[in-house]
Amino acid sequence: MAARNARVSVYDMRSPGQGASQASAGVLCPYVEAKPGSPLLALGTRSLAMWDTWVERLRSRSSGPFHYDRSGTLEVAMGGAEAVHLKTVSVGLTTEAVTHEWLEGAALRDREPQVSASASAGLLINDHGFVQVPALVTALMASSRQCGATCETPTEILHVEQKRDVVLIRAGDRVEEVDHVVIAAGSWSRRVRVAGVPVFDVRPIRGQLLHLKWPDAKGPSRSVWSKSCYTVPWPDGSLLVGATVEDVGFDERSTVAGVRDLLDAVGELFPGAWQASLEGVRVGLRPATADHLPLVGPLASHPRITLAAGHYRNGVLLAPWTADVVSRLILDDDRDAMLGLTRPDR
Repeated sequence: MAARNARVSVYDMRSPGQGASQASAGVLCPYVEAKPGSPLLALGTRSLAMWDTWVERLRSRSSGPFHYDRSGTLEVAMGGAEAVHLKTVSVGLTTEAVTHEWLEGAALRDREPQVSASASAGLLINDHGFVQVPALVTALMASSRQCGATCETPTEILHVEQKRDVVLIRAGDRVEEVDHVVIAAGSWSRRVRVAGVPVFDVRPIRGQLLHLKWPDAKGPSRSVWSKSCYTVPWPDGSLLVGATVEDVGFDERSTVAGVRDLLDAVGELFPGAWQASLEGVRVGLRPATADHLPLVGPLASHPRITLAAGHYRNGVLLAPWTADVVSRLILDDDRDAMLGLTRPDR
């Protein structure tokens, strides 16, 4: 919105990117994450189609480098039952005219030599990809500041109220008047109280992510998924391995059990991973909703307050769509049809 000459102020309880984003692997893969025909798939494919243009615009406004890759995702079957499931997915993708490749035996290992010999088949979805999230957030903040936006941190807004044509926000003992508020506090969005509105239905789901350093220059070349984990390669030889799914409230600790499970999973997928070094463990709290669809749109009783939360595992994928529909809603009073899927009062 700042790029369209709106005056924008960001209030962050930590600092930008230190919530779920700092533990995100940045995968852009709606056909893996969503079921065929689901609302989530419709949102994901719409947003994925926006990514190239979104990145191009961002790079034109910011010199901050970030890696963005559209080499596809390879989903691997480690046994007969998994192969049957993947084949069914392949048939569905063919019906929908989604470009992909079915790989078996030598063809699978030609595409990804690091994959275990136990892998029986693979499904390469060509349009998928990933983005380096921490560097992306840095570039986004640099771009927004260049366009005049300000960021105040650490500041937590705990109370918001619309009165006629203004919105009052309370930060500590300070009250400010603004034209419009966007609540985008991830798992902490439920802490923001809006006068007369129930607590937002967003809960934290912990995800642990490993950062490995591959032992040589011949690591995996694209994002690879198995039933138990997914991996994302970075250009510097790092491999991200994710992610646990743990309903443990606001507990942001890494755990031995979580690390063990991810190591076992990546070792089964890539035997060479046992020779990698463990560079670190990242932990993030994904904001989940009951139906795993985000809450995006204006509040029915407070039209100058917009919610943009509850993206769960797809916050990065849905970022271009969310930014587009929220800015058009506020600046142009243009209500995207897909807001019907994500309305906060559904």
